[in-house]
Formats: sequence, structure tokens, C-alpha cells
Amino acid sequence: MEQTLLGGRYQILRRLGSGGFSRTFLVSDLHLPNHPRCVIKQLKVQDKDTGTLDMARRLFGTEARVLYQLGNHPQIPALLAHFEEKREFYLAQEYIEGSRLSRQIEEGKPWSETRVVLLLQEVLEILAFVHRQQVIHRDIKPSNLIRRHRDGKLVLIDFGAVKQVSTSPLMDAETGATNLTVAIGTHGYMPNEQYAGKPRFSSDVYAVGILGIRALTGIAPQKLDEDPVTSELDWRKQAPSVSSSLAHVLDMMVRYDFRDRYPTAQEALEALQNLPNSCQGLIGNHIYQTWMKGAHGLKPMLSGSLAEATEVDEASELTAVIKDPDSTSLFPLDAGFTNGHSPEGVLPQATSSSQRVNRLGFWRRPTVMASLVGVGMLAVALWQSGLTVAFEPKTSDGMVAFQSADPPDLALNLGMLLPPAEKVVFLTDQGDSLLKKGRYPDALGLYDEAIQIKSDHAPAYLGRCKTLIALKRPSEAIVACDDALAYSAYYPDAVRSKGNAEEQQGRLLAALALYEQTNQKMPAMSQAWVDRGRVLQKLGRSAEAIEAIERAIAYDRDSVEAWTVRGEATLALKRYEQSILALEKALQLDPDHEPAIALRQQVRQALGR
Repeated sequence: MEQTLLGGRYQILRRLGSGGFSRTFLVSDLHLPNHPRCVIKQLKVQDKDTGTLDMARRLFGTEARVLYQLGNHPQIPALLAHFEEKREFYLAQEYIEGSRLSRQIEEGKPWSETRVVLLLQEVLEILAFVHRQQVIHRDIKPSNLIRRHRDGKLVLIDFGAVKQVSTSPLMDAETGATNLTVAIGTHGYMPNEQYAGKPRFSSDVYAVGILGIRALTGIAPQKLDEDPVTSELDWRKQAPSVSSSLAHVLDMMVRYDFRDRYPTAQEALEALQNLPNSCQGLIGNHIYQTWMKGAHGLKPMLSGSLAEATEVDEASELTAVIKDPDSTSLFPLDAGFTNGHSPEGVLPQATSSSQRVNRLGFWRRPTVMASLVGVGMLAVALWQSGLTVAFEPKTSDGMVAFQSADPPDLALNLGMLLPPAEKVVFLTDQGDSLLKKGRYPDALGLYDEAIQIKSDHAPAYLGRCKTLIALKRPSEAIVACDDALAYSAYYPDAVRSKGNAEEQQGRLLAALALYEQTNQKMPAMSQAWVDRGRVLQKLGRSAEAIEAIERAIAYDRDSVEAWTVRGEATLALKRYEQSILALEKALQLDPDHEPAIALRQQVRQALGR
């Protein structure tokens, strides 16, 4: 088999993993320039009778559809292709170079509370996106989370056990329960209802809570005691110093009865972000930046050559595992500095309070010059150390909100030292962050710089398209979106953004066609349904607009725009009571939403109120 090209294009380099139902291989794609590496997952079908093959096709087809749907998220591997060959089934997926979280969460080595909060937040942010696409992962565990080398971010892998609840005719709309009758998951991370074959969104929340408890206590979930009366996990005695607020959130995540848990990852994330001492106010919510170990002085070196990839005996592992698990590791930057000593010998011991490193990596400063010198020394030390840095505010009393220092410049300056391939990703991510903050000219500059380095980097063109739309330059935006689609054929977000640009120019039928195309490519993208409904309403097709908006609300009930458009469409059809209800819902979500306020006033006038 090693001498055969899979799918006529993939040359096997080595086996990466093997489990009960699948094998994974590191391969080269001979159809693309420079023969880039990717990972092939092969479904192992033991019994090849017609019934078994049909079932295998359905399972693999489901996984492929979900991966296509989710793969545009930057922390979920993209699906490159899927095919059947000689009654064998294959997925070709993005190659993720990094270290599994299971190598960092070690038995008997509990993490700090700050570190656990950051981990939970990052995992829940990814999972909230997954749940918004109406997908239950069902196998959240440390080995399915990869700390990616190029940027230090977590990547969620292995969607072989997913359940797409939006396609289930027997789904309970209130609870998210499905009609699945087979228990799939990992012992210790599976809640009661998942064992019974009835997973919910809150089943994933349970698994993330167990992940946090494992990191906080250093104890495997199978070894945690249960209350003999309530069946609740009795874990707090293993972490006696944990704050009551974090302990409460974790307890809510791992309740025995699914009805007592946070219903989806989004609610759990919001609870975590509302902790009294949460890590808020950083760039986004936190910054992860990875520095690889240097070969010569300060020169970074990419880890994970082919010789370093090693086979793992674990099913559905869609990543190469690097032999050196410490080449990236999460390191709370301020740990130890409040006590006047440096962690793990990375930085020299502080000699006075004015020289200690503060929470965000700046020297406490008697002068501006001392601050700048501290930043430079810190950057050099971190680069040499090969550690992943988590910039996290913290005091000896616990975590506090960032209030004064300005980390973006530090992060940007450190990012500029990355090798070109990593720098392109870094610049695009920074551009996305600035775009969300409304700093459009700055974002545009970073996207342009990324494109100068790598002229076929589709995400930078998409960012450029969105920024130009925000700047009311739709004709230029269309060119940027076309460039993104030229370099990435399957890019629903670029299709939708091009529709936004066409709509901005008043070309409503062209925009509608693009929104419909987006709906076909990625049905779970709720905003594309909102866009479609909005344009249909502009065209006077109110009944069709309501149908589109109903689809949008089914995926995202908290979309202010969706409820507002519904209110406008029902008003046009003189369904006044329905219109009032929709607009009240919009204003419940955002009391200051001016379009909803104006429409509600129109409805009241029509009703004589």
C-alpha cells in the first residue's frame, strides 16, 4: 500500500496512528506545487458486505459534510477532499503540526487556576462555534486538542463521532436531544445521557468541564469520586484552593442531570467570562504566541520535520505528534514573579520591586526607558526559551481585569519576528482582531502586508474584502472576495461577503444569488440566512423573507438583526402582533437597536397604540 498513490494523488510518507475503526497517514499531495503534506484518515471496514459498506458510506459522508461545514474556523482542521477507493473510505485533511494537550495535562501535576480558566475559555470559544452549526462533537478530551506550533492556538480535531442535530427529524428543539441510539465517546468524559445514546449540546459542555477539573486537580476523571446520593462528582476536595466562583462554574458544567448544566458551550463561556476575577481586557480575551526553540542563537526553527512525526495508537488522530512535547507549552508569564523569582530559570531573578515583570510582560517602571528595555529583554528571553506565552493579568489575590498597559504593540512586535509562513497567519489574525474593533485602515494595512508575503493567502483577501465593505468601498471589496475564491474554491464566507458588497452597491438580485449559494454551501451559517431575508424584504418578497429568517433564527436565536427583519417583514404583511413580538425580542437582546425601535413605533401607530 505504501507504494500506491491514494486517490491518484496522495503519496504515503508514514503511518501516524491506528485505532479500532480507522488509520491515519501523513502524505504528500503530488497534485499541488511543492507537494504539501496533509493527513489521510482511512476508515477500516472489516466486513465488506453491502449493508456494512452502505453504513460506512453514511458515517463517512456525515463526517465529511460536517468537516466541510466547520473547516473554515481557524481552529478546526480544514477538510481538503474525501473519496472512496476500492471499497475503502478516505478523508484528506489539513496537517496540524503541534503537541496534543494530553502531553501537557499530566497525572499528579495540577495547573494553576489562571491557566485552567484560559484553557476552558479557548476550548469553549471553539465549541460555541461548533454548537452554532448545530453539531455535537461527542468526544472532547485532551488528545483531541492540539496546541498548534505555528501560533500556539488550540485546534479541535477528530469529528468522527459528530452528530449533526439539524438533520435529525427526532431532535428535541428544547433540549437538543437526538435520536441516536449508539453511545460514542470516551470513558470519563461522557455524561450519563451520552452513555444512553442520547447526546445533547450539554454533553460536550460536560466533557469540557471534566477537562478543566482534570487540569485543576491533576487527577484522571475515572479516579474522581461520586456522591453516593446525588451521583454528582466530588472533586473539590482534590483542589482545596480553587476559588468558589470557578468551582461553581465547573460544577454547573458537570452536573449529573443534563437539565442542570449550561445548555450549550456559549452559555458556559459567558458564565466563565463573568467570573468576578476573569481574564478580560486583553487582545480579544487572551493572547497565545508560540516561540520555537532556536538552532543558532535567536533564529527560530520550525519544529516537526518528517523524522519527528511518530505513530500513535489512537483512533481518528488527525495530526502528526511531535516527539518533543515541550516544544510548546502553556506558561503563565507572571507565575513566580510576584514572589521575586523567575520560573524554570527562564528569566533572571528580579532585584527590586521596580524591576519585576508585571502581569502583561512589561517591567514595572520608574521610567519609560526601563519599560522599553524590559520588553526587549523579555522578548529575547521568551524567544530563547521555546515556551508558549499566555499574557494573563493576575495578582497574588487572583486574576484581575487588564486596565492600564497596552499589549497589542508588544504582541505585534513579537509576531513580526516569526518566519514568513507563520508571519502571514499572524498578520491575518491581527487584521481580523482590528477589523472587529473597527480599526479599518490598520486592519487593511495588515492584510496587505500578509498578501505581500504570500500572494495566495485566501484568508487575507477575505479580511481585505470585509474591511473594504466596512469602508464603503464595495467595488474594491468584490475584487478582494474574488481573489479569496480564486485561491480557495470552497469558501462560503467569501461568497457571502461578496454578496454584502453587491448589496452595498444596490445590486440586490446579484446579492441574493450569492446568499442563496452560501446557504447551499454552508446551511448552518445563520448570518447568510439573515442576509438573504434582508434582501428579500428589500425586494418586497416578505413571505420569502420570513422563511429565510426562520432558518436564521433556528441556528441563532440571539441575532438582533434576524428578529428585526422578521418584524419588518411581518409588518409589511400586516401581521402586527407577530411583528410586535419579533421587535420586542430584538430589543430584549439590544435595547438600543435603532431600526427595531423605529419599526416598533410604526407597528404601534398602525395598531393605534
